[in-house]
Amino acid sequence: MESPEPLGPLFSKGYRTWMLVLLVLTNALNLADRQTIAIASQAIKLDLKFTDLQIGVLQGLSFAIFYTAMGIPLARLAERFSRARIIATCLALFATMSALCGTARGFFSLLPFRIGVAVGDAGFGPPVASLIGDHYPMKQRASVMSIIWLGAPIGVVTGATVAGWLSQHVSWRAAFFAVGTPALIVALIAFLTLREPPRGQCDPGGFVAGPPPSASRVLKFLFAKPSVLQFLLGAGIAAVAMNSIGQFLGQFLARNYHMGLAQVGPLVALIAGGSMASGLLLGGFGMDWAARKDRRWYVWGPALGLILCTPLFLLGFNQPNIAVAVVVLIAAHVCMFVYYAPSLALAQNMVGADMRASSAFLVSVMLGLVGIGIGPTLVGWLSDHFATRTFTLGVFKAVCPGGAAPAGSAPDLVAACRDASATGLRSALMVMTLLCLWAAVHYLIAARHLRADLDRRYVPGEAEAAVRVPSPSGGTQGAGGSIVGS
Repeated sequence: MESPEPLGPLFSKGYRTWMLVLLVLTNALNLADRQTIAIASQAIKLDLKFTDLQIGVLQGLSFAIFYTAMGIPLARLAERFSRARIIATCLALFATMSALCGTARGFFSLLPFRIGVAVGDAGFGPPVASLIGDHYPMKQRASVMSIIWLGAPIGVVTGATVAGWLSQHVSWRAAFFAVGTPALIVALIAFLTLREPPRGQCDPGGFVAGPPPSASRVLKFLFAKPSVLQFLLGAGIAAVAMNSIGQFLGQFLARNYHMGLAQVGPLVALIAGGSMASGLLLGGFGMDWAARKDRRWYVWGPALGLILCTPLFLLGFNQPNIAVAVVVLIAAHVCMFVYYAPSLALAQNMVGADMRASSAFLVSVMLGLVGIGIGPTLVGWLSDHFATRTFTLGVFKAVCPGGAAPAGSAPDLVAACRDASATGLRSALMVMTLLCLWAAVHYLIAARHLRADLDRRYVPGEAEAAVRVPSPSGGTQGAGGSIVGS
């Protein structure tokens, strides 16, 4: 039985390029906000007397819970209504809440603004993944997602550099206004220029007609595929390590190498920015290329990168020489980021056009609720725990509020607070690094069933069906009607 060829994109190459530019800018602004609070957190911590656990909650758990909670209705809305409008509206909310973070006066005033940022940020993941699936065929999706996620290193470089300079020379509050203002402008442009494509136009089955499958059918269909659970676990655990390191890298450099935030910002930009771009491109274009020979490279590549990054991170966190540490940490970040684009692409390739937003939501749960929620929160708790154990001059939290000795303290106390704070965070990050090996194991297990699972197609009324349909190219018709070779 032959499956019809995909119709191909109905929009011009020029429009699709413009769409990618807007999505790259949106992603850049999302990551610029995350880097702003990551870099400014040391100044916020000292100004508002926060513990590392409170910083971790603001950067992680509070963000992740609402990012994930809003992802459920937004993913279902994206299956039924205009994804372009959802993206633009959520970006406007994100911009407003990010700017309002600069007005906070304490933990419980900053918390609701970070929750608002999370709600706005949730409108990027599933709707964008669904939108891309209707503009590009399966064989290009990992590459296209890596292009969109090039906004991440742009945002990291810009956010870290600007936030570091503003936090030291102006105010950490000004750094948040610097993110919110351009985000509002991009939201307006997106609302006026993004258009909604027909669903299924890049799939062999053609346009999708009728309502999408229910959420329960989507879940049953996906989890009937053994590889799905494994690559989701791998992505979630890797995201815990990635967000732990990413959100506390600036504080690690400031505490362990006694640097000002204006110096820390460009260093974080150098370490995370360039390496993120390299890792995303290697994971996207590299795995799309390798998958032409064997589709298992979509999980083999992430596993290899996670295995290699572990000893590099451990070495980098223990380097007394800052120059050597920077070089090693760049290499570690390149290896770690390889997992990201293939994981996003697998979420699209496992299903058809009317299920992609829901499938992407499952990945966003692992990257968001698990990765962002658990990662920074856990590393903050571990940092406080290790600092308390290291400190010998009393109760660390009471003697060293905000991780530093009060003004006018004796030099010995100043040094003891500083060293305990630095040691605590370094030890916490080393513990979190070991999670990369655990994540790699799940990706390797996923390889056992990946090819068969990519060939399983949803049959209405049989959510758990595993139907293999031959394709004209000699391969098989993949999930949701995409054609894939062996």
